[in-house]
Amino acid sequence: MRLIRILVAAAIVALVPVLTATAAQAELTGPCTGTGQINGVTYNPKIQDSVVIPRAGEVHWRGTVTDGAGNRVIAGAVKVKLPWPINEITINGDWGKSSDKYANAGIYTYDLPSVLVGPKFTVFGHHQERAIVCAGTIDVRIAGSKWKNPALIASLLFTVLAVINLSLVIRVKGRSI
Repeated sequence: MRLIRILVAAAIVALVPVLTATAAQAELTGPCTGTGQINGVTYNPKIQDSVVIPRAGEVHWRGTVTDGAGNRVIAGAVKVKLPWPINEITINGDWGKSSDKYANAGIYTYDLPSVLVGPKFTVFGHHQERAIVCAGTIDVRIAGSKWKNPALIASLLFTVLAVINLSLVIRVKGRSI
């Protein structure tokens, strides 16, 4: 019975990180292009699967639609997928209006909290008009020391407590004769 408990505990410790890890991914579909530049470094989801960005900075972004002409109704947004309970946040407004532009650029300034340092997040966006649909994703990790992340420290503390608890549960009690 003790051996079974140890094997189950080992399986849980080994398999949970493997099953919850996600593969790096990036893509940009449709007749669109989109890039961002931070501190002179250009980020392009057609070239890079995942990127590391500073915790604070300015994104000089540019997007284009290569097909179409004239004034038309457009819609879209740029969002970040975060863990539960937040799920996702919009970082570059929902656009839903009419436009005659087929290229746009701007600057987005951000300053992220230290609790986001360490894990990867997916930044995704979409643009839609008439018969054109474009979508893009890229995995982003925030640069900085993971040891300054309060969520990581709390997670490690709970892990240590769980291991201590597990060792107390598995511990063999001697029999008195």
